[in-house]
Amino acid sequence: MSIWNYVVTAHKPTNVTHSCVGNFTNPHDINLIIAKCTRIEIHILAPQGLQHEEGAIEERARDYNANWMTAVEILDDDIYLGAENNFNLFTVRKNSDAATDEERGKLEVVGEYHLGEFVNLFRHGSLVMRLPDSESSQIPTVIFGTVNGVIGVIASLPQEQYQFLEKLQINLVKVIKGVGGLSHEQWRSFSNERKTVDAKNFLDGDLIESFLDLSRNRMEEIATAMAVPVEELCKRVEEMTRLH
Repeated sequence: MSIWNYVVTAHKPTNVTHSCVGNFTNPHDINLIIAKCTRIEIHILAPQGLQHEEGAIEERARDYNANWMTAVEILDDDIYLGAENNFNLFTVRKNSDAATDEERGKLEVVGEYHLGEFVNLFRHGSLVMRLPDSESSQIPTVIFGTVNGVIGVIASLPQEQYQFLEKLQINLVKVIKGVGGLSHEQWRSFSNERKTVDAKNFLDGDLIESFLDLSRNRMEEIATAMAVPVEELCKRVEEMTRLH
């Protein structure tokens, strides 16, 4: 999986809200990923910890940003997806190749995005049948659910595809205006009590797929700006709609 994502619709905390177990740091380790009320932690369960009550848990890495977690999922061995109570999504990466133990023990924030929904569940899977000859069948996806009943998909894209769709999104923002004059950049900015920053490494799938609802003239305007034929743009966007 990748860090490029496509989304369509002073006291140490001790309150664990979510957890996952698996072989993440290497095939022989048994790891415990836990979401506490303000952080994500990665631990390794020592073999003796499975046999005795006094077994040890070793912390392997930590996200030092305080977030009130509502859901967490593992995207791959080094990248983890989180949702927090200000309706934001974010991804963090474990620096496995860092030079020092201190650097390896920190989870780096690599993606941030305002979803606008309170996510309380992530699950690996797909909402549709994957066709073997479809490009989208090779894209890993995570399904999310919210307290309002919204079901959505987060797809981890290859870098080339992400960059192409990001360029399309930039051009769509120039054509499609937000409700009430609110800019798309402001709406999707990661915002909580401590900071407000532009979204990064997440794309707005709802906006991108709205390209198919534009008039032919608008489509041609965007296609000209991207130096890509309208038919190619339609094909690329229709491929993304097959994710859900």
